[in-house]
Amino acid sequence: MYNFARIVFWLYLHLFNRYKVVGKENIVWDGPTIVYGNHSSDFDIFLLTVTFRRHIYFMAKKSLFETPIIKWFVKAYKAFPVDRDKNDLAAIKTALRLLKDGKQVGIFPEGTRVLDEQDSNAKGGVAMFAYKTGATLVPVRMKYKRRLNLFNRYDVIIGKPIRPEELGIVQGTSDEYKAAGTRLMEHVYEL
Repeated sequence: MYNFARIVFWLYLHLFNRYKVVGKENIVWDGPTIVYGNHSSDFDIFLLTVTFRRHIYFMAKKSLFETPIIKWFVKAYKAFPVDRDKNDLAAIKTALRLLKDGKQVGIFPEGTRVLDEQDSNAKGGVAMFAYKTGATLVPVRMKYKRRLNLFNRYDVIIGKPIRPEELGIVQGTSDEYKAAGTRLMEHVYEL
């Protein structure tokens, strides 16, 4: 299903839109990786799926798993649920396990769609996952210029990979994770 969706959205992006990727050389092809970025549209997941050929296991809001058709789709995509209203231990364990298995996980640190970067309120989970697993972080900025439904412009800017040692986390506290998460998102918006 994942590869089929990649093909469908690749065709949509290339035939009916203007799609540009900057920073392809920054894509990490193996090992534990966290792809993180801004989240302004439901289309972000598909844009990342086309941009990164390596499978991304997305952390997705729990409510997507409550509607039968959408639930089937997100499960086929191998996304896993997270309850954004609490510390979801099952989601945390799933993300840690995937990263320890050398997989690539996709996270939107702001936890919801944000249309204006001034409203950004990044959580610390992305920094915590990198710190605990040694995963490389790959920042991504997605920009949209939309018209009707065709011939939109999609720009994906991939920043240089960030190693967990660069986050400035010393003791692994919640405050350190939160501060690092904020800095990581500030970096995305600078791309």
